[in-house]
Amino acid sequence: MTLNMNSTEQSREQDSDVLLKAAASLHGHFGPFLTLGVRMSLAGLRELGVKPGDTRLHIKATLEYALPFSCMLDGIQTATKCTVGNQRLSWKESRELGAMFLLENTGRRIEVKVNKTVIRELSRKLEKEKPMSGAVRQIASDVASRSEKELFSVIHK
Repeated sequence: MTLNMNSTEQSREQDSDVLLKAAASLHGHFGPFLTLGVRMSLAGLRELGVKPGDTRLHIKATLEYALPFSCMLDGIQTATKCTVGNQRLSWKESRELGAMFLLENTGRRIEVKVNKTVIRELSRKLEKEKPMSGAVRQIASDVASRSEKELFSVIHK
């Protein structure tokens, strides 16, 4: 814990840690694209002012439906409680990574896009690592500790 954090920042960091552990448990391991899914979801929820499980929330992820990019979906599901099964999470094939967070019946939308430099960097680092290696967990920890501005663009629509 960092001593110069206020109580709200400390609470957010603790919530994020709990969600990352839950996401890793669901997914089977802790990886960087899973972490991106959790982090982008926290940004989307915060910007819309909703809590996980809000039945008005619908998410459309954009991603290349291939490993490791699709791991992002498990992070989104864990953090938001929007799932493929409850039909509040869908995805479309894209070379970009991101998600549109839509609040039903209000027209409010937030788009969170993963910065292209982050995608390139992570892809380069992961190409020589085994999925459940200590190196991959370290890369995921690095993603978890980065600033939101470094990882994402948040666009109000």
